[in-house]
Amino acid sequence: MPFGIVISFDNEKGHGSIKPETGGVDLRFKRSDISWDNKLNPPMAGERLSYAVETNHNSEPCAVNIQPI
Repeated sequence: MPFGIVISFDNEKGHGSIKPETGGVDLRFKRSDISWDNKLNPPMAGERLSYAVETNHNSEPCAVNIQPI
């Protein structure tokens, strides 16, 4: 699984972005892609996470199965 750093997360809108450690385009994600139990405790900017990459409905890469390290 790749690793990345949370750039931002908008708790009201329920989406954010991750900067992959390997470089490349920043990946967007939704609250529903967070895999830990307490989704009320959202990821914070600067937090390091693991994730998988899939393609969203717009054929853009996005982060899914997001987990704390």
